[in-house]
Parts: sequence; C-alpha cells; structure tokens
Amino acid sequence: MHRLLLLSALGCIPAAPAAFAEESCAISGPIMSREAMTKSLQDRGYVQIRSLSTHNGCYEAKGIDNKGRRFELELNGATGAIANAE
Repeated sequence: MHRLLLLSALGCIPAAPAAFAEESCAISGPIMSREAMTKSLQDRGYVQIRSLSTHNGCYEAKGIDNKGRRFELELNGATGAIANAE
C-alpha cells in the first residue's frame, strides 16, 4: 500500500514545474511596436485597449471588445497572433 501511494505521489512531480512555469512566446523576428499591436487589436474588434504590456516575448492586452465584453489576451510579440485568451 505504501509503495502504491509513493509511486502515485512521484508520478505527479514531473508535471508540477510545467504547471507553474511562466508562459512565454516563442518569437522569431523583432517585437511589434505598441502602436502596431494596438492597431492590430483594434482591426480585429478589440476596440478599447485599457492595458498593453510586454513580458517574455509576449504582449498582454486587457480591455473591452466591440460587443462590450472584457478580454484578456496573450499575444505573440512578433506576429500579433493570439497565444492565449481569457
């Protein structure tokens, strides 16, 4: 019984670091300017950009879309592609 419990516990350890790792974007090329990223978002219907920050090659954008819904996006810094949406 103790062996089964120990093996079960050890099976969870390798996944733990990945679950807590900070997200980052694998970018190739230069990062887009804030102005270019804002325009790209507005062209896609994200009309009110309230916050736009960079971290680890990504942009994080928060605001209101054209339907009045809040959004939080993680975007590839080089292409503007959405990497994660909440």
